[in-house]
Amino acid sequence: MRLTRRAFGGAITASALAGTSTAGLAQDHRQGRLHIPRYGAALCSDGTRAILSGGAPMGAGRTETHFHSAKLATVETVSPHTLEQRFVANGLYPRANHAAVWMEDRLWLLGGRTRDGTETRLVSETERIDLGSQAIWTGPDLPVPLIHLSAASFGRSIFVFGGVFRDPADSSRKPVGRVWECAPPHDRWVEREPMHVAVGNASAVVADDRIWLIGGFDQAEAHAVTQVYDPVADRWSMGPPTPIPLSAHGAAGAEGRVFVFGDYTDQSSVLGFDIRTGDWRALDAPFTPRRHVRAVAVGDRIVVAGGNRSSLAPATDAVESFSIGLLNEQFDR
Repeated sequence: MRLTRRAFGGAITASALAGTSTAGLAQDHRQGRLHIPRYGAALCSDGTRAILSGGAPMGAGRTETHFHSAKLATVETVSPHTLEQRFVANGLYPRANHAAVWMEDRLWLLGGRTRDGTETRLVSETERIDLGSQAIWTGPDLPVPLIHLSAASFGRSIFVFGGVFRDPADSSRKPVGRVWECAPPHDRWVEREPMHVAVGNASAVVADDRIWLIGGFDQAEAHAVTQVYDPVADRWSMGPPTPIPLSAHGAAGAEGRVFVFGDYTDQSSVLGFDIRTGDWRALDAPFTPRRHVRAVAVGDRIVVAGGNRSSLAPATDAVESFSIGLLNEQFDR
């Protein structure tokens, strides 16, 4: 049978819903299953839906099968209330360990790693996707091919923070502390004030007119840092350190707080941070332990998707949705 794009979309939607009950949609914590397990995906929101793109279904440690598992180019939306998934587009490049933002009614995909034939390479190309028409435009290339980069939209600008690049001198991977802004007409990247601590695998969250960069890994160790960027003044400051070093986690902001899920080492970790008081607290939220997870706030909920438990294991198909009320209750206990 020929599987058209429309038929494929219907098939994966049905598959995603198979493990999710429609009863009790207002409950504080919902669990579902991704139709394709993946880690190193990107997750952002258009204000009403979570948008999941790319990722890889197999850990790099499985050398005998990792090559054949490839990377994904699919883009799906996830309902924050039902966890229903719908296929909406294919990107130009299969990507993993990339970043994504929503800007002016289009999805931007930034950096990551891809595969050209038998070669894996880091990506400098960006693309903009109209999810309604599935039209794709190329954007300005990143100044440096990057994986494990962080990105955020602020006003009409896109900011890219840090990441990891491959040194052409010796092919080693090194952390980046550089910051770039892409402002209207969105045709070039301009370098801004560098980060205090050069890291990849951090999480960028917009809250209180600033961008909060949580944790990160410098290719030697994870860091218990909160770096705070003022995009108007182009100035960095240091916020209260995180309770534990964090890497390969997901974070989302809501109602003056930042919530952080997972960690490379402490995979069951769920943390809350109050921006106004500077307090960090461990939460007892019902989170499925994993790393290389992504999180995004959508309305009154936070969606957490994907991840893995080990480089030797397949990626997880876990997708969860938490009410912000539940997380605030956990924080205030």
